[in-house]
Amino acid sequence: MNKVDSRVNVLSDREIKLIHESTLDILENVGLKVPHSKWLDIAEEAGACIDREKQIVKIPNRIMEHVIETNREKTKKNSNVQIPNRLYGHISTQVQLVDYKSSTRRTGLMEDIYRGITLVEHLENIKECNAIVIPHDVEYNISDIVSFQAIYKYSTKPGGTYILSPISAKYIAQMANVMGLKINYLFETVSPLQFRDEVLEIALEFIKHGQGLSMAPMVMAGATGPVTIAGMLTMQNAEVLASLFLIYAATRKYVKYEVGGHALDMQTALCSFGTPNQALIGMSVAQLGRYYGLETRSNSGLTDSLRPDFQAGFEKALTATYSCLAGTIDIGCQGIVGADQGNSFEQLVLDNEWLSAYNYIQKGIEVTEETIALDVIKNVGIGGHYLMEGHTLEHMNNNYLPSKVLNKDAYDTWVSKGSKDSLQKAHEKVEDIFSHGICEELAIEKNKADEIDYIVKCAKEEINSI
Repeated sequence: MNKVDSRVNVLSDREIKLIHESTLDILENVGLKVPHSKWLDIAEEAGACIDREKQIVKIPNRIMEHVIETNREKTKKNSNVQIPNRLYGHISTQVQLVDYKSSTRRTGLMEDIYRGITLVEHLENIKECNAIVIPHDVEYNISDIVSFQAIYKYSTKPGGTYILSPISAKYIAQMANVMGLKINYLFETVSPLQFRDEVLEIALEFIKHGQGLSMAPMVMAGATGPVTIAGMLTMQNAEVLASLFLIYAATRKYVKYEVGGHALDMQTALCSFGTPNQALIGMSVAQLGRYYGLETRSNSGLTDSLRPDFQAGFEKALTATYSCLAGTIDIGCQGIVGADQGNSFEQLVLDNEWLSAYNYIQKGIEVTEETIALDVIKNVGIGGHYLMEGHTLEHMNNNYLPSKVLNKDAYDTWVSKGSKDSLQKAHEKVEDIFSHGICEELAIEKNKADEIDYIVKCAKEEINSI
């Protein structure tokens, strides 16, 4: 077997059904606030009950069950879709950039975005190049547009940032069309059980330009949802299914069961990224998504630690492993310091390392007559060694995971090299990459870059005229 094949569950079938039935009760009898007339029309046409004065959408059980069952039938026809063998990390745009070496943080700059683009080009497990910060040296109302501009022009990997306004959405969608890319807008609820009107308007703009929507409700147990994990999961599930209903009603497309749910830390009253609850939530999300026939993503693989220490390592590994073994195909964004306290270039390098280790394990063991090496074992016999065997030379690269960041040296050798820990090595890697230049060459054809620049020029003119 060339792949780790296992599945862990935390919910019984009865518990999943109870969460599902409670969710339907919430959607039918409580509903959610949708403060946008066009979306109220869309929901009503799809069978929802609308209170236009209060801007409340209530979804009858039979309507929601029909949407769910339609998706289940679709996934049955595409049952050959497999959970990917490789796990990738993503980037969440942060307000602050953290410098681990000096133990300081500051607001982000455009230069940080260019540096992030350059770094991600060298990190094989970071699949997308989202803006690492919100740049505070440009006007806020165009910061999303110029971030997309930089990424499209200089990154070979897709990426973007949070979209701030309907006007931005229009021009960002135009840039994506120039690039020939299909991108998603985060159609995100504000827990509990409501949308912002700006989110709804931006979503319509994306649909108009042929672009997609995704979701990620971020219910926080004890704050914007019940303190019990079961209650939080039910509230989160209600927002997921409501989002699924609205997206399907508007586009006739299904999306992943993606969530950003967390629990409140009772000691600090902060959102916790590394609590063991993240493993429980991740496993539950995998099971609920499977119940509805949807691929899943949970906010696992994160940490509350403000340093890349033991706490950071075990919180990331524990929550990601449990979630992925349960069946989630995606995890939380990497490079983050603590619970959205900022992004760090060094942390992103370290996260790339643990993802390499995870993917090495995930590919499993190749068992053949050649890899069993029975003839070699017989030839070496009792008391010999395998250092000089041709079989060792032939197969060693496929049975070893090298690293220039993690320590593999003996103690005396480590001391002779400066007693560097993984943070120091990660910083050296970052500095080495940056020393070779920051975004010096376009990643796209010049004519496309010119089109992107023209769209940004038009966007700035419209925004500045308001």
